[in-house]
Amino acid sequence: MNRKGFTLVEVLIVVIIIGILASIGIPQFGASIEKAKGGEARAGLGHTQTAEKVYFAENEVYTTILSNLDINLTQRYWAFTITTGNSDTEYTATATRSGGTRAGQTITMDHLGNISGNWDYL
Repeated sequence: MNRKGFTLVEVLIVVIIIGILASIGIPQFGASIEKAKGGEARAGLGHTQTAEKVYFAENEVYTTILSNLDINLTQRYWAFTITTGNSDTEYTATATRSGGTRAGQTITMDHLGNISGNWDYL
């Protein structure tokens, strides 16, 4: 008798192998997605830095009001704020993660371009 097909053992082995590969690949995929979302924050902070430099050149002070900078930060995963130092000649722009398992984590850029914060993938 000529039987075609797979035995139950063969199917179980394939399912186990796929499960092992998925358990390795899915967390790596999630980390890659989160790192890409950080790129969105860095881009927004870069736009903020450029706009602050233009504003400073025109007014000789930095601003904390995003609408004064004539930029539109519509990032989906980050909220942006700006604070100025005591003399208004320095600023700190902060991107705060909104939503997800890393909500509340931040990436900060100062007027010199130094990046810091508590985001996991900094």
